[in-house]
Amino acid sequence: MYKSPIKDPNNNCNKSLLSDFKEKLIQAIKRIKHEVDECCEAESQTYLQSIHVESSFDGLEREIQAEFQNLHRFLHEEESRDLQRLKKEREKRVKMLRERERKIALQGRDLERAIATLNSTLAAEDSPTLLKEIQDLLKRSNVAFIPPPYMGVEVRSGQFVGPIQYRIWKHMKTCLYPNITEVTFDPETAHPLLTLSPSCTSVWFEENKVICAASKEEDAPSPRRFHYYYSVLGREGFLTGRHYWEVEVGRKTAWRVGVAREDVHRGEMDSCGTSSGLWTLSLKGGAVLACTEPKPTKITVSIRPVRIGVFLDCEKEEVAFYNAVTMTPLYTFFMGVVPVPLIPFYNPCDSDDGKNLDPLNLFRPSL
Repeated sequence: MYKSPIKDPNNNCNKSLLSDFKEKLIQAIKRIKHEVDECCEAESQTYLQSIHVESSFDGLEREIQAEFQNLHRFLHEEESRDLQRLKKEREKRVKMLRERERKIALQGRDLERAIATLNSTLAAEDSPTLLKEIQDLLKRSNVAFIPPPYMGVEVRSGQFVGPIQYRIWKHMKTCLYPNITEVTFDPETAHPLLTLSPSCTSVWFEENKVICAASKEEDAPSPRRFHYYYSVLGREGFLTGRHYWEVEVGRKTAWRVGVAREDVHRGEMDSCGTSSGLWTLSLKGGAVLACTEPKPTKITVSIRPVRIGVFLDCEKEEVAFYNAVTMTPLYTFFMGVVPVPLIPFYNPCDSDDGKNLDPLNLFRPSL
């Protein structure tokens, strides 16, 4: 007798479960393919980045070589000038000594001839005229060696060598680029509690400074003057070129230096970083910080700098900071295009309960 097949509910369940898991496999494959695409894209981007980095370092290598070639050229020219000066002096001195030697030799030959004449006369036979000849000859032979003027033979090192490295260092300022930029503070931008030296090269905070009362017409702070932060700008603004200056921070417990947009806000700011048009380095709580965003970047230093070098390169849109004593790089900001002049920025900070009274000083290295 025919029997109908028995349906296995478990088998149907397994097929349904298998179908579900196959769908999940398909989705997993799609997801992994997407990951593969992202991986390939990241690989391609990293390769392009590596090419860009190599190209950038090649450019820097060429720039360094060009700078050193300029220095080599300068030193070679200085060496050539010194050697040419030495050569001319040597030729002059030797020529004069050779001339003295020639004059002495001429006198020597004249003396030898006089001796020969006297000997010849002495050996002549006696004759009635010999006495007269000897008398005349003695009158003519009253010759003597007259040395030409003495010429020193000492060659003094100081005239040609001396402190040659220091001398060349002094001359080197003619080929420096950038040269040391002369910067000063602009008193019209200084916070009222800041005091500037008469030369506008030192600035310090005075908590108890007496501020002259302004007339009612002048009650509003000047739009150029900082009236919230204890800051002051430099007089000089830069749109092009490369510029370098140094700020002496000494043993101050807090300070901030760098560059600012000419139109930087003079009052309270939402941010004191790059979005406000400030690219600065600071000392706060014993740490040297680059005032980056969204938070400052701590700079690792082996020794706290006492003088900060600021290098502004308008063409490369960068500002770099250095320990100016050792010329160790500290931090470099990329600014991007800034359509307004960039101005040196300084903040000596408050007195820190009497621990931060020293001024900020503009330091000008001398060559």
